[in-house]
Amino acid sequence: MKKSVYLVGGRAVGKSSIGVRLAKSLGYKFLDTDSLIVEKCGRSVAEMVSSEGWQVFREYEKQVLSRLVSVKSCVVATGGGAILHRELWRELKNKAEVVWLMADSSILCARITEDQLSAAQRPSLTGKDICQELEEILAERRSFYRETADCIIDTGKMTIDEAVQKIIQIYGATEKD
Repeated sequence: MKKSVYLVGGRAVGKSSIGVRLAKSLGYKFLDTDSLIVEKCGRSVAEMVSSEGWQVFREYEKQVLSRLVSVKSCVVATGGGAILHRELWRELKNKAEVVWLMADSSILCARITEDQLSAAQRPSLTGKDICQELEEILAERRSFYRETADCIIDTGKMTIDEAVQKIIQIYGATEKD
């Protein structure tokens, strides 16, 4: 396996948790775009969005994704909105497998509401109730995820380790090198 793997999907779908274990299993480096943005800017996502807005955050996100195009042998957990950078995904897909991690919105809502760190890590996009917002955002982005993904994994129906094994199984079977 020579290509990198990009994990896309909505909030709380397991991109970081699965990404860490997948990277370890493959012997790859793990990168998280939100963490790279926080490191670069020296502020949490919530602080950044509060002071500068989502549009500025998306610009930082785009810069980080652009730099990752040349990075090899890594697993990248992207932010839920990273899929909105349509022009970059054509290039990223040439160098990586893209895995859409998805789950029913009720499962994701439960994960978010049970996570005490969620507010700092996942600020509201619209100011609406988090569960309502989640459903609306997923509906808006679903076609982008589907169009971009090389495979789809339903993380609402499996453990982290099962998801990792499924990705490895599919990834090996679809290697394009």
